[in-house]
Amino acid sequence: MKKIAIFFFCAAMILSAVFWVFAYKKDKNNFTSSGKKADISLINPTISANLGKHYIINFSPLKKELEIIRGKYAQKNYIYFLYLNNSSWVGFDEKELFTAASTVKVPVAISVLRFIENGRLKLNDVYTLDELDIDNGFGELYKGGVGKEFSVEELIKIMVEQSDNTALLALLHIFEDIGIINPLEDVYLSLGWDMAGFMPSFGQDAQPNYENINLKTLSNMFTALYNVAYLNEEHSQKLLSFLADTPFDEKMVRGIPSSVTVSHKIGIAAGGGKTFSDCGIVYIPKRHYILCLGSSGGDESSANQFMAEVSKAVYQYVIDN
Repeated sequence: MKKIAIFFFCAAMILSAVFWVFAYKKDKNNFTSSGKKADISLINPTISANLGKHYIINFSPLKKELEIIRGKYAQKNYIYFLYLNNSSWVGFDEKELFTAASTVKVPVAISVLRFIENGRLKLNDVYTLDELDIDNGFGELYKGGVGKEFSVEELIKIMVEQSDNTALLALLHIFEDIGIINPLEDVYLSLGWDMAGFMPSFGQDAQPNYENINLKTLSNMFTALYNVAYLNEEHSQKLLSFLADTPFDEKMVRGIPSSVTVSHKIGIAAGGGKTFSDCGIVYIPKRHYILCLGSSGGDESSANQFMAEVSKAVYQYVIDN
């Protein structure tokens, strides 16, 4: 009996060894000399997934066209274009700082939604407008007066859709109420944005400066929302839908057919340097792209014309190629 048991044990060991040798050889044949598997796809997986994306490689003609348009306007202007299907881009002074104005409302909204995801706030939390919230500089919410109640979601929606200053101040006061002193810091740092001009040097006690921004930073906001890189899918979709429902169509939107969805945010700093900007995602079917534009030193009418002309040229190039 003992001999039979030893026999079966030895047979099992031999069979295991044979199986291991063949399995090793088979697995080894799936690797290249560099140690990487040879049977994996080495091309962009969105191609084989048949998502219907349209790829454009050469944007040199567009860059030349935009350079000609820039030369037609006396004011300082800025351009940043990013083709989302393959990350090709064209930029002119896209990292140069200018007055952020109401574009800062996008990272404020992102921050609010982030704290909702972290459980510090809820979309249905109710806030009562305080006297310190009232600001008639932009938007109509101030007309409701002190004591009017709004949910956090309503305030976000009003702030980004109408670029409302009162809604912005109300949300900032909500941050203060839950002990958040600098609600934008995590948004800026976590997304890896260029901090030049935004954050104080190490060791300083000064608060971050969010009065200035650049087009590359603005584009990063929308890239993060588009790729669900900071907020979750639900909140990224919600914010982009709010931004797609704004009435401001005299800048970059003017150069795009009304049938095309555009999620965007404008900025208007009419005093001092007179800076105007507009940035967002243009959802041409299968050809999504980000376009961010700015203009400083001229009047709003000239800025609007510049942005509309650039936007039309970009749109036309994308659909023609």
